[in-house]
Amino acid sequence: MNQNNDNKYLFQVNLKGMIELLSEHIYSAPNVFVRELLQNGIDAATARRTIDEGHKGTINIYVNRVDGYPQIIFEDNGIGLSEEEVHQFLSVIGQSSKRGDFNEKDYIGKFGIGMLSCLVVSHEIVVETKSLINEQAVCWRGKADGTYTVEPITHMHQPGTRVILSPKREWLPLFELSELKKNILHFGSALPVTINFITDSGTEVLVDKDPVWLDPDSTKDELLEYGKKVFNINFLDAFYLKSDIGEINGVAYIMPYKVQFSGSKQHKIYLKRMYLCEQASGLLPEWTSFVKCIINTNSLRPTASRESLMDDEVTKSARKQLSACFKDYLKVLMLKDVKKLSEIIRIHHIYIKALAVEDKELLKLFIDYIPFETNKGYMAFLAIKTYNNTIYYTPSLDDFRQIRRIAGSQDKTVINAAYSFEADLIQKIKISFPELRIEKITPQDVLETLADVPASEDERYILFEKRVNDLLRQQYCKAQMKQFDPADTPAIYVANDEAMNNKNIQSLSGSNNPFAATLHNFIKKEENMPILCFNKDNEIVKNLIGIEDETLFNAIVHIMYVQALMLGGYPVNKKEMTVFNDALYQLLIMGMSNFMGNFDL
Repeated sequence: MNQNNDNKYLFQVNLKGMIELLSEHIYSAPNVFVRELLQNGIDAATARRTIDEGHKGTINIYVNRVDGYPQIIFEDNGIGLSEEEVHQFLSVIGQSSKRGDFNEKDYIGKFGIGMLSCLVVSHEIVVETKSLINEQAVCWRGKADGTYTVEPITHMHQPGTRVILSPKREWLPLFELSELKKNILHFGSALPVTINFITDSGTEVLVDKDPVWLDPDSTKDELLEYGKKVFNINFLDAFYLKSDIGEINGVAYIMPYKVQFSGSKQHKIYLKRMYLCEQASGLLPEWTSFVKCIINTNSLRPTASRESLMDDEVTKSARKQLSACFKDYLKVLMLKDVKKLSEIIRIHHIYIKALAVEDKELLKLFIDYIPFETNKGYMAFLAIKTYNNTIYYTPSLDDFRQIRRIAGSQDKTVINAAYSFEADLIQKIKISFPELRIEKITPQDVLETLADVPASEDERYILFEKRVNDLLRQQYCKAQMKQFDPADTPAIYVANDEAMNNKNIQSLSGSNNPFAATLHNFIKKEENMPILCFNKDNEIVKNLIGIEDETLFNAIVHIMYVQALMLGGYPVNKKEMTVFNDALYQLLIMGMSNFMGNFDL
């Protein structure tokens, strides 16, 4: 326990507990020690350039074997540390040599906990360092039990720092040559220094120039080839990203196939050219899911783990500028490569629709190319508006399933606006193009357009409706006889939201629900029931009218009722399924009876 003269106590740090916290809750994987060591080397080189502008940073990574075990050394030619700085920055948890510096924004690390990640994989950290402004080199040894030593050394003659690690037995795989090299490239492939990988086999230069995606002179083919190498995808196209806010540069790659809107969005996000994370949910708009991005930011703030960006106001402002890059790219295609634009819209129209919803200018530019699902198949909006005086739409998938065939027979074109953004997009289109006649349509609207069958035409129709209504009353449904095309549709089930709500309440009121007795009070209109509309011109219906056998008639009506439910996309409850099965059973029994009667003859 530490106590000062004012009877105040100092917090004590359990280093073992701190390391466990880092490994289990802050860092997602033990290989982050590679990132932290690269980061320290880069920041040391950056600090040295404040004194020597022409300094070129170099990181040498040695892999040796000591007593049969691997040992790695990360060596940089940066500014180094004096003995006083070693005590101040290496030995105090949370203290960083970069925090508070007037050039703090130039450094990657600033939380003062990065070096501890090495103690996740190694029992001790050995740091040999020589300051640019101090002649004496020192060796600092820190152990996981919270102790450290500092002593002078004489074998370092040039400024810089060497970090020496020997692995814990359980982390030996991380120190194998192939794994270590993979992690170095994973985190450091974009760093602005030379990284040499030195083993018994010789020296391999892993990094020594700017990556293709940060080179403004790279060709489109070079960008696409690099994207294929990184993501293993043959992308459709690529374009540059830039935002002054956040000091962002990068490349966006257009996916060559459809992707799920809610799918995982894996990108490559770098902070000051050090790999940070795959996710950029706060940085990229949701509708950009049809791209994969490689992005570097020099000034957005990371979280303490440096495995994601903070979703603050600066990030949100940068997101707006990146969004503008996507829009500008599409505008350029509109002028220079309509064929590619059409292909992108064909594949990724869901995201283009989301973009058009928020941008009136893009809506007017692209609307003719955007496809919609209609009752006549997928059609570009240009075709829809060209061949229809009135454009109909429905925001309900169930409604669309009900009305698509009937509306088609009436030569109506109906847009299925049940998908993401489509209902909003339709409203935007109505506002932006007031000359177009766009109307919402429901199954009830279609029903009202069907021709009534006059009672005077045939008394059998009156009797038929009465028989069916008596039968379907138990299903909370009423029947009507209509005349409509196509004639091969025997019946359609029509119910608006209120009718379906009434049906559901009616179903519950007949169950064992403790509130069943009062549920019927919530039915708004007793007369608003779902309707099973029979087609007078259908051959099945014509034959059904003439059936006098009550069992056969009831079975066929019940089957037609459930079939109409299914074709309309309505849910079939347990009671209706029982009725359907019973009807099939009755038909089976009747068929077998007739067969056996004929056999006896």
